[in-house]
Amino acid sequence: MSERPVLLIADDDEDVQRLLTLFVRPLDCEVLTARDGEEALAIAQARLPDLVLLDVMMPKRSGWEVCQALKAVQRTSHIAVVLVTGRGDVKDRLTGLQLGADDYLVKPFNRDEVVKRIGALLHRKHREPVPGAEAAKSSESMLFDRASGLPTVPMVLSRLKEMLIEQSEIGIVYVDIEQFEQIEAEYGWAFFDEFLRCAGEAVVGEARARFPKALVAANLVGGSSFYIFFESRGTDLRQEAAFDTVANDVREKLITAMRERFPAMQQGQIGFFVGAARIDYRPQIRLERQVYQGMQTAGDAVRDAEQQRKKQLTRELRDIIRRKRVTTLFQPIVWAQEGNVFGYEVLTRGAPNSSFRNSDMLFGFARDAKLAWALETVALENALKRLRSFDLTGRKYLLNLEAEMFEESEFRIHEMVSFFSEHRGHFVFELTERAAIEDYAVFRRLLDEFRDKGIEVAIDDAGSGYASLEAIAALSPDYLKITKGLVSTLADEPIKQDLVKMLVDLAGKIGAKTLAEGLETVEEYEWCRDLGVDLLQGYYLAHPQDEPRIGDEEVQASLAADAQRRLATAAAH
Repeated sequence: MSERPVLLIADDDEDVQRLLTLFVRPLDCEVLTARDGEEALAIAQARLPDLVLLDVMMPKRSGWEVCQALKAVQRTSHIAVVLVTGRGDVKDRLTGLQLGADDYLVKPFNRDEVVKRIGALLHRKHREPVPGAEAAKSSESMLFDRASGLPTVPMVLSRLKEMLIEQSEIGIVYVDIEQFEQIEAEYGWAFFDEFLRCAGEAVVGEARARFPKALVAANLVGGSSFYIFFESRGTDLRQEAAFDTVANDVREKLITAMRERFPAMQQGQIGFFVGAARIDYRPQIRLERQVYQGMQTAGDAVRDAEQQRKKQLTRELRDIIRRKRVTTLFQPIVWAQEGNVFGYEVLTRGAPNSSFRNSDMLFGFARDAKLAWALETVALENALKRLRSFDLTGRKYLLNLEAEMFEESEFRIHEMVSFFSEHRGHFVFELTERAAIEDYAVFRRLLDEFRDKGIEVAIDDAGSGYASLEAIAALSPDYLKITKGLVSTLADEPIKQDLVKMLVDLAGKIGAKTLAEGLETVEEYEWCRDLGVDLLQGYYLAHPQDEPRIGDEEVQASLAADAQRRLATAAAH
C-alpha cells in the first residue's frame, strides 16, 4: 500500500489553516502547518512534502520568496507549489508562473475547487515518468536531460576525475547547436525536442566511433549543447592544430548525420559550433577546477566561432536589405469553434537559400545589428507588392510591427497605409512592444490615425513581456494575441489555463477578440477552443503558405483527418 501524501499548509491565519485542512480531508493527506515563510521553508526542506500551499503574504518571507527558494534548489524543486492569495489578477498569476508555481488558489475558497486542483497535482506528481526507473525516486533524475536522455556534466564529474588521475590527460569536444532558438521558433517545440534527441544520438554515435571509451554529457538540462570527454593519451592529439582538426571533423560528421535525419530542413539551418581542448593533470590544482577550466577552453573556441558567424550574418543581412531579397509568406488564422479561415498573418523571411529562414531570427538579428527599420521598410514593400496581386475579399491580414515603428514619419506616410485605406476592414497591425511605451496618450492618438483609415490594432504576445495590462487598458486593441509561451503545454499547467481564461474574459470586457498563436498539439488546440479563445494559429492547423490560398475545406479536412488518426490509434491500444 502506498504511503499517504504529505501536504504543507503555510498561512499566518489559523482560520485559513483549519479551513484548508478540513477541505483536503477527502484526499487522505498527512497535513503539516506553518505560520510564516521561514518556518514553511524549513519544514519543506526537512520533510520534502508532496505539495505546499503557500499564502503569498506571510511574515518573515513571502510566498513568492518561499516558492522561488524551493524551485531553485534541486532537492526541493520537485515539490508541487500552490500559491494562495486574496489577489488573483493577471500580474500576480504571471509572477507565480515565472517563479515556477504549479497552481494558484484565490480566496475565498471553494471546497470542490480546492479538492479538484490539489488532487490533480498529487495525481500528476505520482504518475509522471522520470528517465531511469531507479532514478525515479531520487534527486539524480533532475540531472538528466529529458530531451536527449543524456546525463549532465555533474553526473559524470566523478568519473572524469578518475579518468584524469588514471590517464594524466583528457580530451574535450564541446558541441553547440547553431541557430537552435530559430529552429524551435520556426518548427515548434515538439519538433525541436525531436531534433535535440536526434542530435544527442548523433553526438554519442560520433563519440563512440572515434573514441570508444568516451563519456558524453548534456551541458544543461533542457540545453542545446553537449560535451564529449575522451582519453587522449596515446593518440596523435599533442598539438593544438590537431584538436582543431578533430573539432572540424566532428562538426562535418554531425551536420551530415542530421541532414540525413531531417532532409526537409534547409541545409543552412542545420549547423554546429564545435571546439576542442585538452586537460593536463596537475596535482596541485583541484580536480573539479581542472575539468571546468578545460570545458571553458573548449567553450571559448566555440564562442570565437559564434562571433565569426555573427559577422558573417551581419554581412548577409545587409546584402538582403540592399538587394531586397525577402520572402513574404501567409500563415492561416482559423476561427476556433467553426474551423473556418479568418485570415492570415503576413510573415517575412529571408530568401529560401539564406541563413534567415525564420522571421523571429531575421528581425531579432536586425534589431541587434541596428538594421530593424531598414529591414522593416523592405519587408513592408515586398508584402504590399504581394498583397496587390491577391483578391482580399472576406479575409483579414495581420502585419507585425514594433511599437517604435509607429512613430516613424516615414511609416505614417508610407504607401502601404494608403493601400490599406483603400481596402478598409481587411488589415490589422500587430503591435509588438519590445521597449516600453513612454506616453500612452500620445501613442493612442497615433493608433487612432490608423483606425480612422479602417486599420485595426492587435497587441502581440499578450501575457508576457511588455504586453502588459497597462498597454491593453490604455490602447483598447481590437485583438489580443496570446503568446505561445502560455499556449505551450497549456493542458498540463493550471496557471496557464487560468491566465488564458482571464485574457479571454478581459478581451470580452473591452470588445476585443483573442487569438492564440503557436498551437502545435491537439491538446493545445482543444484547450484553447474550450477556454473560449476566438481565433487560433499554429503548425497544428497550417504552416505558412506561399500564397493565402488555403480555404475552410482544407483546414476542416485536416482537423477531421487528425481526429480519425487519433481514434484509430486509441482503438489499436
